[in-house]
Amino acid sequence: MKKRGFFKLYSLLCLVSVFGYSYWATSWTASQLPTLPDWKSHLIFTPGTVVASKDIYEIDMFLYAFKVAPLMTGVCVLSVCFIVGLLVYSVKKQLTYVGGKKITSS
Repeated sequence: MKKRGFFKLYSLLCLVSVFGYSYWATSWTASQLPTLPDWKSHLIFTPGTVVASKDIYEIDMFLYAFKVAPLMTGVCVLSVCFIVGLLVYSVKKQLTYVGGKKITSS
């Protein structure tokens, strides 16, 4: 296996593990919102007519997690952006490599 391939695979594995932990921590923080006694004061996108705390929109929970733990939520967003960027880069590189080959039929 080439060193570059190993480095890409190792980078992707590290990014996935960082994303997994930060996503878990962010979702745990976000799940605390419905248990607050003043949960209606933290809502932004959820309509004010909501009666039950189980009807809170996910985006409001994410924004609450960003307010409470901005570093962990930022790490989560950045790691998923890096993962997508690395995957797009590797697919684009493979497509240009395949497109650059001359295929002749015999």
